[in-house]
Amino acid sequence: MVFIKGYYQFEKDLLTEYQDKTEEITSQLNLRLFKRVVFDNALSTLAFDYYQHIYNPNNKHVTKEKSPLSSLEYNTRYDGLLGYFQVDQDGNFNSPVWPDFIRDTHSLITAQDDDETIKRKSLVSKLYTITAKSNELKALINNRLSVNNEKFLLLSDVPGHLVFYRVVHVNNIQKLQGYVIDVSAYLNNQVKRMLTTVQFNNTIAITLKSTLTGSDKGYFIYQGNAQSQATITQATITQPMQLSSVYSQRAINSHELRWPFKDHQLTYSTSKFILPTAATYNLGLMMLLMLGIVIGCYGFYRLGVKQLKLAEQQLNFVSSVSHELKTPLTSIRMYSEMLKSGMVPSEQYKLDYYDFIHSESERLSRLIDNILQLSKLNQPQHSVEAHYTKLSILIDMIESKVSSLLIKSDFKINISSEFEQPERALLLVDLDAFSQVVINITDNAIKFFDSDKIQDYTRKKIDIHFKPDPKNKDFIVIEFRDYGDGISAEQERKIFELFYRGGSELTRSTQGTGIGLALVNELVLAQQGTIEAQRMSPGLSIKIRFKSKRQ
Repeated sequence: MVFIKGYYQFEKDLLTEYQDKTEEITSQLNLRLFKRVVFDNALSTLAFDYYQHIYNPNNKHVTKEKSPLSSLEYNTRYDGLLGYFQVDQDGNFNSPVWPDFIRDTHSLITAQDDDETIKRKSLVSKLYTITAKSNELKALINNRLSVNNEKFLLLSDVPGHLVFYRVVHVNNIQKLQGYVIDVSAYLNNQVKRMLTTVQFNNTIAITLKSTLTGSDKGYFIYQGNAQSQATITQATITQPMQLSSVYSQRAINSHELRWPFKDHQLTYSTSKFILPTAATYNLGLMMLLMLGIVIGCYGFYRLGVKQLKLAEQQLNFVSSVSHELKTPLTSIRMYSEMLKSGMVPSEQYKLDYYDFIHSESERLSRLIDNILQLSKLNQPQHSVEAHYTKLSILIDMIESKVSSLLIKSDFKINISSEFEQPERALLLVDLDAFSQVVINITDNAIKFFDSDKIQDYTRKKIDIHFKPDPKNKDFIVIEFRDYGDGISAEQERKIFELFYRGGSELTRSTQGTGIGLALVNELVLAQQGTIEAQRMSPGLSIKIRFKSKRQ
């Protein structure tokens, strides 16, 4: 919501900026058009004849010279200006570009005329034809120019043209002087010139139309670029559907022009707003901020879930450790009290009780060793000192360390090796840590072997196999394979997590605290090795890789 609101706010600010620019364009255009009329008021009344007589006070002579308005270039010095004309009280029409009076345009141009003459006659003919359409001008002539205005006024009854006129005295003769403007050409040129003075980031469509007729329309397409240069394309059409894509654009503003073009309107529109670079950066930063907030919230959520899960696991750990400590202690205490009181007369029973007490004591020792070892690994100052040890020594160590566990549970162990000379293969291990790893893996396999469900006693065995690592010759793989019930895919991913125990705590029947395999993982990593679990059919395979070298 913040991002969307920010985007629309930037778009609204851009629209306001564009509206201000269009108002400035229209204001400057009105001022320019008004100044054009005002400037022409300064034209000399004597300049509307082909020749003008200039009095020189120094020599008191009068010279006859061509009028500045007699130049064809001056009559068309800007787009839309068609030329200047003059009419006397009798209706005699002439122009500064042609010295003679004309009353019609028939046979005005002859075959003997040169190019210059043809141009002049064509211009005066065009001016005569346009002014002849003005009924207001005819009325002034019929009244013998009875009015007297030295400032230019407007005759607007000629479609598509503006006829400016003034009635003045020239050598004590009443004359009407004026000039003609093509509205469409004049306004199109002025609008195009004004558009070059502004800068838009978007492509802007400008429509110029008459509010009286609504037929003839001028279209301008403003296209800006990154170099702050604008391309302005102009098209005048008579079928509006040809620019339907322009009409469907978003409206920016609409302005009425002032006198003398007050019946014309400028409309500005665009297809869509292209935000400036600064706004884009701001929106991008806003998006990154919101993304950071979302990621942060998700991170806090995940951290909270993890902490809750860890708290639950720790609670289960405390409960299971309490149970694991209390159960053998209770049994040891009970049997030791029976032996102390002399309640066991049979020597065979005494031996069985002694064995039970010894077995439970070993179980307690393993549990306490695991907890102590785990606490040592969590201390920064603790380090496992690994040394290269012969493979043959490690094989003998495995047999000695797990023999009591195997005998008690009636399990068998099969140790094999792919090395012909085990005494020449060296593994980088810490002997105490390695022993702990072997004992924990073996104890875990025996503990989770469900003898009630598995009736095949040939599966009560553990295979330990040494082989070279096929991926890296500098490592040796030790595979521990049991043939119990195995684990699920979810347990395969979590089996080495601290305090993790598969199944429900409410229905659990197996012993354990959830730190055995987690401790194995930590000890293997401390010895610069790697460990992974793989589901088998049946059972589970745990593969450990240690660095090795050959003698």
